[in-house]
Amino acid sequence: METLRPSDFEDLNPLSPFSRRIFIKGLGFVSVALLMGSLGGCDQLADAIKNRPTRRRLRTGSADVDADIDTYRQGVTLMKGLDSSNPGDQRGWANQAAIHGVPAHFNFCEHGTDHFFDWHRAYLLNFERIIQKLTGKPKWGLPYWNWNQNPDIHPAFLDQTSVLFLARSRTSMSGSFSITTATLDPIMADTNFFTFSNQIEGTPHNNTHSFIGGTMGSFASAQDPLFWMHHCMVDYCWAKWNIDLNNNNTNDATWSNHVNSHFVDADGNPTDATGGITTIMPLLSYQYESSAIGSSPAAAAITSKVAFEKLRKRVQDGANIRFEIKHRVRLAEAARASIGKPLSLETKLTPQDFAAIVNSNTASERIFASIQYANLPATSDFSVRVFVNLPTANSGTSTEDPHYAGSFAFFGVPAPGAAPPAASPSPTPARPTPPARGAAAPAPSPTPATPGEHRHPAKFLVNLTNTMQKLRSRGDLKEGTPLSLQLVPAPFGGKFEREDTELELSGIEIVVTPVIINPAPQ
Repeated sequence: METLRPSDFEDLNPLSPFSRRIFIKGLGFVSVALLMGSLGGCDQLADAIKNRPTRRRLRTGSADVDADIDTYRQGVTLMKGLDSSNPGDQRGWANQAAIHGVPAHFNFCEHGTDHFFDWHRAYLLNFERIIQKLTGKPKWGLPYWNWNQNPDIHPAFLDQTSVLFLARSRTSMSGSFSITTATLDPIMADTNFFTFSNQIEGTPHNNTHSFIGGTMGSFASAQDPLFWMHHCMVDYCWAKWNIDLNNNNTNDATWSNHVNSHFVDADGNPTDATGGITTIMPLLSYQYESSAIGSSPAAAAITSKVAFEKLRKRVQDGANIRFEIKHRVRLAEAARASIGKPLSLETKLTPQDFAAIVNSNTASERIFASIQYANLPATSDFSVRVFVNLPTANSGTSTEDPHYAGSFAFFGVPAPGAAPPAASPSPTPARPTPPARGAAAPAPSPTPATPGEHRHPAKFLVNLTNTMQKLRSRGDLKEGTPLSLQLVPAPFGGKFEREDTELELSGIEIVVTPVIINPAPQ
């Protein structure tokens, strides 16, 4: 089998020693240092790609994982040492965590926007590079916590004498259906980059933060060493979906050219990364030890130069993917309810609207509930379950009920002991309402963060397709049947932390989108 050589990277030749920049088709001029760190030429570039750091799945019984954890422990210790010895060093633990958020509010992280994946990917890579530099281990990679395969928190993070320990409400994701195969399989099967990203964020990402609780569930979550393992898994979900499952990212210029910033590199210098450049980071800057997510098995590593080049070109080029609305029906503009009371919303559909939604061809169309809240609630110790045409649904209704469609959770509350954030106006939606039925909705850059505080849109998508298909086959959903949605808050621990917590809905609609057909792998 042919292996990778410098000549196989004709698109990655350095243009000059002075600029240390390369031209990558579809992405333009990119800093070599951003992708690979300090390299001296094409031979070293190709070698670094072939031997880039490996991010391994957290588990017990693996000497390689144990060594990675030891390095991580050393890195966290050194970063915390910078907090004391040189508080102005932006590589310090507190300063790195503050890029994401502080106890009272989020700072520069992207949540509820189309840049959730790419912002966090760049954040992780720069954090990884800082630990590599501080520990003198340039081949080290961040481990990832595959909560689907290993729901328990790794014992290294439960040792109260360790720098990796922080008090948390739970030590396992067991009991949370948000990370189960039944929940993840439909999400991983979604071929639209935008709807896939939204569902990964709202369901396994948000639920894991809030279910584990403590600092992990707060604005200051990046202060918990477990945060980085969790977000590495979120990044792996994107990488597996894009690389192993043959799905394409969007090549929309607005998304690709969006600049993710407020990071620092391994030397503490300011750095940034566009959305487009983050797409090839798993191919050039690091690699994942493959593992299963739901029914998607581990994949063999690519060693052939032909296969690598084909994969790199597909990932780099992306595809003409939009969040396109073929049909939409508004259920409500605004509603308010306490978390202890399920909210049931019924729509009076015209025969044409009803047919367009209920009789959608599920081979070519997907049906989503698009749900937006005016702000984050004061507590986040619960998820919101969505049911179709079940007005009696409550927090005790099983997720095995045929009317159950999916769920989401909120992420972001003041850290323990922190003052709550000031009240804020309704956030700007992540993307505008299309001007007409069938029009494309490209992803604009979100409203820039105000230094010191960043408000996030609380907007979620829940896939109703399988549930509505199931109800149709049972005869429970037919012509003339009223169509309703139930939003049912369900506490993680059997009891709400504060039953008077209110949810302020700013809008909910049912939308029909086309299925993205990706080319078959060759």
